[in-house]
Amino acid sequence: MTQSHLNHLQLLQLADSALPIGSTAHSFGLETLVAAGRLTTPQLAGFFGDYIMEAGAVEALYGRLAYRAAALADERDFETRWLDLNARLSALKPARESRQASAMLGKRFLHLAGSLIEPSSPVLHLASASALRAGIDLHHATVFGVVGQVLGIDEELTVLAYLQQNLAGLISACQRLLPLGQRQAAQLSWQLKPALIAAAQVSQDGDLDGPAAYSCATLVDVAAMQHPGLPTRLFIS
Repeated sequence: MTQSHLNHLQLLQLADSALPIGSTAHSFGLETLVAAGRLTTPQLAGFFGDYIMEAGAVEALYGRLAYRAAALADERDFETRWLDLNARLSALKPARESRQASAMLGKRFLHLAGSLIEPSSPVLHLASASALRAGIDLHHATVFGVVGQVLGIDEELTVLAYLQQNLAGLISACQRLLPLGQRQAAQLSWQLKPALIAAAQVSQDGDLDGPAAYSCATLVDVAAMQHPGLPTRLFIS
């Protein structure tokens, strides 16, 4: 078995939606949409297709740029780029619950990856320490990108693995909110693979002013903002 095989197995583990970082506690506004009757099982394929090309493309871009930042030889250059990316991504998440959820998942993912990767990675340590000093949240997408680079995984595979993990978590939330069986969930995930690839491709130029830099997911953002007002909640966000 080669090192690349080992790295791919490690990536598969880290990209598992059941990874113990708390992702199953978040719906990112989906619970509100279901409660309001704005999202039903027959609508899921179209909804997630649009969501991936909007919010997913943004996450892919920031994960990709974090991957590239981790490859920089100079620690100061990495730190500057790293903090800027996370600050920008925070600003693009107007819903407090979703922003905090992304930051919590990023923090837990970084801590878990840091405890698993041997020998200890100075890049991961710097990523955590610099954010703590600056008081900046670290996001799941950016942390995933850095971890992929540290493991030596191909950039495109890293971005796609993150998008797949993100989608799997959202579909899992829908299984608890809607009449969506395991077979239907598997079919939905399979059907949306081309959308994941398309979102990743949009982000390939790494342009923070390009088409992947911003999204129009107003319905989801407003739903996330309204989430604390639900009379009963299964999810934190």
